[in-house]
Amino acid sequence: MAIVGNLLPANAESVETDASAWAALVNCATPIQGTGGTLGSFCLLYRSVAAGDVHVGLASRVAVTAGAEYWACASVFPPAVGGQSRIEIRWHSSGGTLIGTDQGPVVTAASQQWHQVGVVGTAPAGAATANVVIRSTATAAAQSWFADRVFLGLTGPANVTGNLLPFNTSSMEVDTSGWSAVGGTLTTSTSSVTWYQSMLFTASAAGEGLVQSVVAPTVTPGVEYAAALSVTPGTAGLTHRLLIQWLDDTDTQVGSTSTDWTPAVGQWSRCTVVDVAPPGATKARVVARPTATATGQQWAYDRALLAPTSALMVAGNLLPYNTSDFEQDVSGWTVTGGTKTQSAEQSLGGAYSMKLVASGGPLVATLVTPVPVEAGLGYEFAPISWQNTTRRYQTLVEWLDASGTALRTRWNTWNARASEWLVSRTGDLAPDGAVSARLSFVVPNADPGEVWYLDRMEWKLGGLTLKGALSGGGGVALTARGLTTGGPSWVWSLTRLIPGQPAQPVRGWNGDLTSQPITGDVAVVTDYEAPLGVPVQWRVIISNPSGVGSYSYTCAPVTLPAEATDVWLKDPGLPQRSVQLTVGTPMPTWRTVARQGVNQVRGRRLPVVLSDVRGGKTGDLTVITETEAEREALDWVLASGSPLLLQWPPGWGERDMYVSVGDVQAAPIVDYAEFHDRTWVLPLTEVDRPVGGVTGNADRTWQTVKDSGTTWASVLADADTWLDIYTGA
Repeated sequence: MAIVGNLLPANAESVETDASAWAALVNCATPIQGTGGTLGSFCLLYRSVAAGDVHVGLASRVAVTAGAEYWACASVFPPAVGGQSRIEIRWHSSGGTLIGTDQGPVVTAASQQWHQVGVVGTAPAGAATANVVIRSTATAAAQSWFADRVFLGLTGPANVTGNLLPFNTSSMEVDTSGWSAVGGTLTTSTSSVTWYQSMLFTASAAGEGLVQSVVAPTVTPGVEYAAALSVTPGTAGLTHRLLIQWLDDTDTQVGSTSTDWTPAVGQWSRCTVVDVAPPGATKARVVARPTATATGQQWAYDRALLAPTSALMVAGNLLPYNTSDFEQDVSGWTVTGGTKTQSAEQSLGGAYSMKLVASGGPLVATLVTPVPVEAGLGYEFAPISWQNTTRRYQTLVEWLDASGTALRTRWNTWNARASEWLVSRTGDLAPDGAVSARLSFVVPNADPGEVWYLDRMEWKLGGLTLKGALSGGGGVALTARGLTTGGPSWVWSLTRLIPGQPAQPVRGWNGDLTSQPITGDVAVVTDYEAPLGVPVQWRVIISNPSGVGSYSYTCAPVTLPAEATDVWLKDPGLPQRSVQLTVGTPMPTWRTVARQGVNQVRGRRLPVVLSDVRGGKTGDLTVITETEAEREALDWVLASGSPLLLQWPPGWGERDMYVSVGDVQAAPIVDYAEFHDRTWVLPLTEVDRPVGGVTGNADRTWQTVKDSGTTWASVLADADTWLDIYTGA
């Protein structure tokens, strides 16, 4: 299998087909395919023509990018007499001219042992191609050398994302030049976590040694950083301290942060320390302090890291790194109903997770320090859990005021599946007065000994939320955010929730908002069909069309104002036409038509009545307008002849209904031309709720029109009529 990121052809990398990808360059016989190797069944065999420097290189150069940093390496097997080897990257222009060479260190190996040679270099200006050349020093003619597992690739993908340490300092794949030691010596080792080799510290005496990075990358005060090393000791029970040493511009230490570890023998342990760069710190160095109990004790190091924690976490996570990922310890959480430990048994991305073992009953993990929030913004709590059983569990967000009192609690219940990681997303809006949030993961009825693992505890702005606010035209403006939380193929729905009634779909732009395709993270729609004077809630639901997975959010109640003497007459398609009217006397006398035929049958005293469902209501509604503007508004809503929504104040005992308005009468209250009061009689016939969507909204003004384009030409370009401009259609 080809090495990920290798720019070399597969046959140049492992020579499993033949040796045609390689060419003799200097003092070298034609290379051939040899048996054995480190990557497959075969390797590259090249022989010296005479004593001296032997060069073998790629038969064809590979493309590179000027200014990019590359790493080349190979495994080399010397002859019985042992020998020295190194590897080079030779940079060429597009025309083939050699414009530079980067050489790796000379590695001296014992006889007939595979060893690693490597080099890191930056492609110089003008470089378009590169050749990888392996150089060996022969002591006689016809000495045989073997090479395998040859690599050339960018160092960026090979290094940890966000790592401030250079590639060789992080990986030790070339040599140990990125490190210095006190109280011992540094060499390379073929044992490794990733790639091919690590750094080995051998204590020269009992006591505390020191291994530190030569480079001290730039840091910013107030920013959180993590330093890490993978460590394996040669002796059990040895103490190992890992530090971040904070330095100023003069390389004077202004502080240090440390953690103590006792790595297990025979395995790699990831040691991490996390802290915020103190005031005055402009640089930082990674420092290891192994404690030896005798001369010759050893520690192997690999995968060194120094990085801002923002580069190691999910983008936007507002929790501290260790509270989220547990790479240093599990001190950020308190547990009741069980025990907590840092565990490498299960992990997601990093080396560790937090292991919970239940004692029986409720098992609760709660954030020790509530996280700051800003009232009115939406947040999402998304822990990831792994468990050894199928169980219902809960996520909990408690919004706290300045005194620590809970203002509101948001619960979500989930179904866990055994032996797999599951993410649980809970979105909510921070209520007025909230300054912080307390987060909890709850297993309500855990069995004794039940095991859970938590990792990547995420808290960030966003998530699926819904907020309602009063709008013009007797509507409620609804803003849904986080619609893309589930995935690009999911759909969304918006329903109205009224106590004692089934959920009702909200009318959107093209019809009811049911199973709508998701085209963006935010959607804003105004509901003009919500009843007056009663608290109403709305629920947004996103779901996977395949039926696996869904999220929902129910917003806080909103109550539309209701005047004791007024009704609303609304056009569901053009809410700009809607009008609030004062009801006059007499109140409507409703009639419901009986659809029946009475048949007198010969020989029967009573008739036979054939009936159908009873018809809807009909009746006359009397309303009063006092001004010319009110009269024009009523004329406009009636002008379309479309079905209208009639809404009543809640105390009248009437239910909202759609009506068709017949021939209208408008009579002056007094016979005086300059007195504008009118009494209107609206003959109403109850009809079904019409289909179709909403066009525009009642809050649209000329300022909205002005802001919609830089010139009148741009405003008019998208409209066929002045009505289109007015409504925003």
